[in-house]
Amino acid sequence: MSKKKRIRIDQILLQTLKLRGDTPFSTTKIRDLYVTQMTRSRDLDRNSIRKHIYKEVLRLESAFVIKRHKGEKGRGCRFIYEGAPEGVLLEAKPSPFEPSEGTAAPPMEPAILEGLMEELSTRKVELIASIGEAEEYQRLCKKFPSLQQTVRTQYLESRERSTKLLGQLRAVETILADIGSHR
Repeated sequence: MSKKKRIRIDQILLQTLKLRGDTPFSTTKIRDLYVTQMTRSRDLDRNSIRKHIYKEVLRLESAFVIKRHKGEKGRGCRFIYEGAPEGVLLEAKPSPFEPSEGTAAPPMEPAILEGLMEELSTRKVELIASIGEAEEYQRLCKKFPSLQQTVRTQYLESRERSTKLLGQLRAVETILADIGSHR
């Protein structure tokens, strides 16, 4: 019977990765989510946190806990959390950016963060669909010029819907960023 390999990982990062599930993330995006989970984020150096997360991500990649999304490489590449493979045990350790005393405020409820992330994901999908719809109306107008009057109304409604969805997406992103900077 073989022992499991233990990998100690920052508890906030581990929780954030689990919440993301199989949604691709960049180190910058996961850093922003990481900061929202911290009890004191106003006076933190986001660049130091990003570097810490990047080192952890590379370590987790080598242990096959995460993988690169579609083999992406270089700056801005995205990763996907795979979970602990067989024979690996993920062990949470305290974040180096959190105070060691228990007097700090608790992190944001995971249900709220998960709900906001779900809202963000939903808005992105809806926005992409709406943009695709508008592009298709444009294509149809070019291919069948006689449909231009018929399609114009649907095209304008689709563009308006895209604008509204973009505003909603930005609102959710702003809330996530504000939660991180006001805690």
